[in-house]
Amino acid sequence: MIIQSIKEYPGLYLILLAAVVGCGVLWGLALRASRKRRGKRDALIAQLEREAALRREFAGVTREKLIDTPAERLVEGLCVCIQARLEEQKDMREAYDALTEHERLVYALGYVIQDGRENLSGFFKVNGPPLTDDALEAVLRFLDEGAAGIFQREFRAFDERNETVSLVREIIDSLDAEWARLREEAGEAFYGEVKEFILANSGAFLL
Repeated sequence: MIIQSIKEYPGLYLILLAAVVGCGVLWGLALRASRKRRGKRDALIAQLEREAALRREFAGVTREKLIDTPAERLVEGLCVCIQARLEEQKDMREAYDALTEHERLVYALGYVIQDGRENLSGFFKVNGPPLTDDALEAVLRFLDEGAAGIFQREFRAFDERNETVSLVREIIDSLDAEWARLREEAGEAFYGEVKEFILANSGAFLL
């Protein structure tokens, strides 16, 4: 019956074909959206599991722990510990403002590591002042000139208070790639100066 109708009305064939193609496109979009949601969910679960592991690992921080832990993991671990303390307070913003300079800089840099793990811009997409301001201070103080310059450019691009710099996706992608290259080439030395700072001020981090 349908085949006969198509023969009698060729226009019907075009309508059915368009419907099939449209359904296929919608199905493909639905699949991609599902994969994207699943990817975000899996990434969130992985992040929560990592944070839980770091909280267990740094539940008791000793001088030996500070010495033996690689620089990047040390900064992230101390950041997670400070975050746990902040979460126990009634007013987290007030508790954050009460942090010592040592804690504040390490805490902010820890979020650069955590939220910028895939791309540096990821940090700026989910954070704002005062954390981004403190992170900039930490980066300018502890990282080399090349990395600091990249961070500062992204900071200006994402800073809503700055109306003189526009956010250009291609430029951000290029900065992300350069940040990743420098971090990979430097290895442990990338956050090495931060670790020296932590060791020099270990009393501020021992539990």
